[in-house]
Amino acid sequence: MPILNGTQIQERIRKAELIRDAKMRPSGEADVEAASYDLRVGTILWKDRQTGDLRMESYVANQEGQAAVTLHPGQMIFVMTQEEIRLPLDLCGTVYSRNKLQKENILALNAGHVDPGYDGPILIRLINLSAQPWALAPGDAVFTIVFHTVAQDPNAEFQDRRTKQETLKVAASTAMQAFSNPFHDLYKDEIARQLQAHYSEAESKIRVSLQSEYVRRDQLTLRLLIASGSVIGGVLLLSRVPWDKVGVWLKYWLHL
Repeated sequence: MPILNGTQIQERIRKAELIRDAKMRPSGEADVEAASYDLRVGTILWKDRQTGDLRMESYVANQEGQAAVTLHPGQMIFVMTQEEIRLPLDLCGTVYSRNKLQKENILALNAGHVDPGYDGPILIRLINLSAQPWALAPGDAVFTIVFHTVAQDPNAEFQDRRTKQETLKVAASTAMQAFSNPFHDLYKDEIARQLQAHYSEAESKIRVSLQSEYVRRDQLTLRLLIASGSVIGGVLLLSRVPWDKVGVWLKYWLHL
């Protein structure tokens, strides 16, 4: 299947095909690459890690400094493209994450094939696989779409248009059912097992420590009892000594 080049993409966009709301250059032409188009972030949806509420940030045209959303390690967000894809029946598309995401360890879960006749935005889930927070702002170019020609099926029909509002509704419903950190749910059994092992190990160490402490206390108590007995025995022994006779005996030896 031949891939459309940049000039062909430009021509299709001028005919109101392929892409709605395409990014335009100052020259008035669509901002396309040699054989692809970079899709921008239109709306970001995610579940707040603290409150559990659904949050959303959307792209505002001609506004500088769009508010960035921080994607924490292990967190998942939903990204809807600003552009809407409008494919004729003789074209299909393939959506890829840009190299920027791969270099920064951001995984795009459901980027892929777009069928002929599709009409609507692209919705993709992103997961931060790195150990560092990652910022994403509406208007950022994070996906790339490549268009392929396809032999038209005589029985093919155009799909019903999927509006941005309908896509957001589906994304919101899915996001509310999803966890802020999907890896916690994915590995919850392993996490529970490791926590239980940790608790068992900690309990064992505490038992050994307490037993050693009891042994030390018992030994100290025994030593104190022996010392006390020795003192008491010495006192009793000294109390039975005839000190008057001892005094006379000492005086005798001192005057020799």
